[in-house]
Amino acid sequence: MRISLLVLTITAFTAFSASLSIGSGGLSGWPGLPCSDVIEPALLRAGIGVEYINTDDGSILSIPLKASWGIAEDFEVGGVVSVVPVDNAFNGSAIGDFTLSGGWLYEKARGGSALKFTGRLTLPTGEEHRDGGAELAFGGVSSTTFLDFRLSMSAEYALNGGRNPFDDAISDVMYFTVGGSSFVTADILLYTAMNGSTSSLFKAGAGAQYQLNDDFSMDGGMNIGLDGFENFEIYTGLTWTGENF
Repeated sequence: MRISLLVLTITAFTAFSASLSIGSGGLSGWPGLPCSDVIEPALLRAGIGVEYINTDDGSILSIPLKASWGIAEDFEVGGVVSVVPVDNAFNGSAIGDFTLSGGWLYEKARGGSALKFTGRLTLPTGEEHRDGGAELAFGGVSSTTFLDFRLSMSAEYALNGGRNPFDDAISDVMYFTVGGSSFVTADILLYTAMNGSTSSLFKAGAGAQYQLNDDFSMDGGMNIGLDGFENFEIYTGLTWTGENF
């Protein structure tokens, strides 16, 4: 009997280990950790967050606005734009770059393994030195579940045109992420991740997601530059999910 209850508990945690937050570009996942989930059709997920970013040049306070929408079976689209009320590092604009993205769940196998293909377009609406500028990217996210632990890995190839892609030189860059997530209770999930690219240094982070009720969840955490503690960010956010959209 105890073994049956344990199996059912682990199965329930695995089944509900899907992200209730919004990740990079507005797709399913968590801040700093994409996952292979796709939001269900007709569901709309909207989120607002607060990020404090410390850099070598000064501090930045950003308020990201995110949305993710299930447009069809195995398809989702998302968007992110940040309001920047405080920019002590670059004295830039009050609006960051605008990102549109899409995800297609290509394959889902037994045992919790899945592969999702992603695409992303970032428009240079933000500060030239603070934000990444124009970028067109394609990639994939794969997740695999071991009991109640979920391993997620992503890779993305991007073409970056800077502030003006018609005048600036276009460069290419690879982004990659590896991390894991696991429920510690029925309502609390912990996740860790390491992010990097071919044009910048690595950073590591950890966070938590707390499900308030069927409609709302909260998440928060920290990312730290692996070259030292001079560059770090602390974030928190609230996410709402609604039906019939």
